[in-house]
Amino acid sequence: MNYLISDRERLIGALLLGNTFVNILASALATSVALALFDEGGVAIATLAMTAIILIFAEVLPKTLAITRTDRMALAVAYSVRVLVALLTPILKAVQFVVWGVLRLFGLRDEEAKPVLTAQEEIRGAIDLHHQEGTVEREHRDMLGGILDLAELNIADVMVHRKNMEVLDGAAPPEEIVEAVLSSAHTRFPIYRDDPENIVGVLHVRSYCAR
Repeated sequence: MNYLISDRERLIGALLLGNTFVNILASALATSVALALFDEGGVAIATLAMTAIILIFAEVLPKTLAITRTDRMALAVAYSVRVLVALLTPILKAVQFVVWGVLRLFGLRDEEAKPVLTAQEEIRGAIDLHHQEGTVEREHRDMLGGILDLAELNIADVMVHRKNMEVLDGAAPPEEIVEAVLSSAHTRFPIYRDDPENIVGVLHVRSYCAR
């Protein structure tokens, strides 16, 4: 497995080449047989039949199975895929040579190529996929996504200015303080004396509830 994912461009290229070759070969053989059996109407019959077969058995079914049994399927096909990659590597190199030769005509160099997905994008995509499947709740998805965005955040984006904080007057009656705490969504409240800028302590509601 590690050998295969060490060069993802080669792996994806081998899979695409093998998939394209098999689909075209199967379609050509089906068309040949259909023409022999149904004359000119065989083309339409072969087109409809191969569309349904390829869609179900070559696209939807294996991809659905791979999503639902990811690790098991990956280990089951790893050896076969490794052999396929080894056999197709010379062809893939030739294809890449031709592709980059064409792209150079448009001013694009292979050293300018960047990974399609960064590590963060891959992780975010996996989280979104599990969220769509219902295994990760929206709150957890947003929380994990926020962790991935930490490097792009400034302190001002996550901190609350002192003028906007919910603070309590330490000299206020206990009933007023309790009412303010119950009506708030926060569990920690700075306590000030005389001036809101003069913070003398912090009220932690949960610690008092635990007592």
